[in-house]
Amino acid sequence: MDQKKTIIPNLINLPKVALLGRTNVGKSTLFNRLASKKIALTSNIAGTTRDYQETDIEWRGLKFTLIDTGGFDIDKHSDIEKQILNKAKLAAKEAELLVLVVDGKEGPMPYDQDILTDLKKIHKPIILVVTKADNAKKWDEKILEFSILGIEIIKPVSGINGIGSGDLLDEIVNQLNKLPTPKKTLNKTIASNNKTGDPILLAIVGKPNVGKSSLINTIINKDKQIVSDIAHTTRDSQNIKLEYKNKEIILVDTAGIRRRKNKSERLEKLSIDQSLKKLEKSHVTLLVLDISKSLTFQDRHLTEPIVKSGNSVIIIANKWDLIPDKTEKTIYEYTNYIRGYFPHLNWVPILFTSALTKQRTDEILKLAVKIYEERFRIISENALNTFLKKTIKKHPPSRGKGVAHPYIYRIKQVDVNPPTFEVVIKYKKSLHDSYVRFLEKSLREEFKFTGTPLRLFITSVK
Repeated sequence: MDQKKTIIPNLINLPKVALLGRTNVGKSTLFNRLASKKIALTSNIAGTTRDYQETDIEWRGLKFTLIDTGGFDIDKHSDIEKQILNKAKLAAKEAELLVLVVDGKEGPMPYDQDILTDLKKIHKPIILVVTKADNAKKWDEKILEFSILGIEIIKPVSGINGIGSGDLLDEIVNQLNKLPTPKKTLNKTIASNNKTGDPILLAIVGKPNVGKSSLINTIINKDKQIVSDIAHTTRDSQNIKLEYKNKEIILVDTAGIRRRKNKSERLEKLSIDQSLKKLEKSHVTLLVLDISKSLTFQDRHLTEPIVKSGNSVIIIANKWDLIPDKTEKTIYEYTNYIRGYFPHLNWVPILFTSALTKQRTDEILKLAVKIYEERFRIISENALNTFLKKTIKKHPPSRGKGVAHPYIYRIKQVDVNPPTFEVVIKYKKSLHDSYVRFLEKSLREEFKFTGTPLRLFITSVK
């Protein structure tokens, strides 16, 4: 009997450049400026950045990955803060080029020197960036002031207005080009294998503390995300690039979405707003549930933006290892429980997983790729004509308004991503909503469309 082979996704690696430094020196603002878009959350609250954030940048023909990290000067007595520091150190070790970010308004601080001492032990090239240098006329003074730190390359930059950002990117490219064995960019054939030519965007959504970050760590086989029992540990939406079966996949780990009791929770609101924007742009959504606990209104509430987005969906019933005394019937009982709680998602597959024991986690990407491909399936007119005749014979169309029964001329696929169908009926007739739902269900039974929403709209002709 053949053994099942587990395919481990490869992280797609470009040359990496890590932004490092104390909290509140402007790393995230600089990150957004260099990326030319707002990715990382920024605020005047120390420690806003927790997980490290990545984005790809192309400058002067060279593509590299820029990493935003949490601050080095944190309270090491807190478990989360220890993880933030460890992730920042991990980013420094993985990067080919280190960018030490210092506060130009505060001037050189003792802890800047301490961080620099630690970074020099890694034996990587270092650029010193002086942020908040809004007055270019005083740049020579800033360079002289920070030369005490002993770094040869010093670049003043204003993350707010962008002054100096181009010079910094030039220097980053110069340093990366000096690397003895620079990493190559992603093979172009991977993108061409995708139906749209773009990466598959896979959003991971759920209430706080259902195990989203742990699940990502398991999927990529790497301890990358910060994991904690404290709700809302993840703040930024994290983008993690993978290569899986010649497909480029971007995992988007969103912040936990919940109803806010306190409207003053500004950071949480920013996190949730960012998560919802990421969701709108994704192709497939993993709705993660803590199956060891009873489902709640918050779980159901989460499905509203998912359905509205038109994404394909997989329900991940996580923490399956915590269900005691399981029998052969247990999984069917929980399947019925979930189906009953989300009747509007009866077309969505369910995976019972455990990020802790890695049970079925290797099936997630496989199913996500399959579902993504379903979004681009095209059904021929001949197949749809045969389907329509068979369906009408099984169940004649029921009328909506009026007394006359409707007549369906044809059904035609008019779009993909997601699959969209036009149902053409006789003028001044209407189809009952229940019959439209019956058509959708019948389309799924005939052509599958696993985990993918279908859109049907009705037009009438004389």
